[in-house]
Amino acid sequence: MRQLAAALLSCALISVVLLAGPTSAAYAQGSGQALVDDARSYVGRPYGASGMDCSGFTSAVFSDLGVYLPDSPVDQYYSGTPSNGKAGDLVFFDESGYGVSHVGIATGYGTVMHASTYYGAIVETPIEYIPSYVGAVDAY
Repeated sequence: MRQLAAALLSCALISVVLLAGPTSAAYAQGSGQALVDDARSYVGRPYGASGMDCSGFTSAVFSDLGVYLPDSPVDQYYSGTPSNGKAGDLVFFDESGYGVSHVGIATGYGTVMHASTYYGAIVETPIEYIPSYVGAVDAY
């Protein structure tokens, strides 16, 4: 019986390591700088029908690194752990007046990369230029 329990525990631990993947583990242990670097490769891509919206952008960046995010900004907000907005964190804004309605990725340098309707593309913007900051979460 002990051998069976030990074997099951071993399988469970191996499954957790495989599901987390090397990139998730690396982000959990260190900086989000690699995530920010990957996000920068999206800057300039079009917004909307021919491109992606804000949560589509964040989902794509995190997916590149093996981390699944939900589809909407609200669901992404509740999928992480509250944080202070370090590089690689998701940052959220209330642009509608009804709660979380916009998401971007903190760079750690006072800017946010996000899909901008105003510019019609993925851009990097100083955080103070985006109204109604709600908070940040560590999603990895």
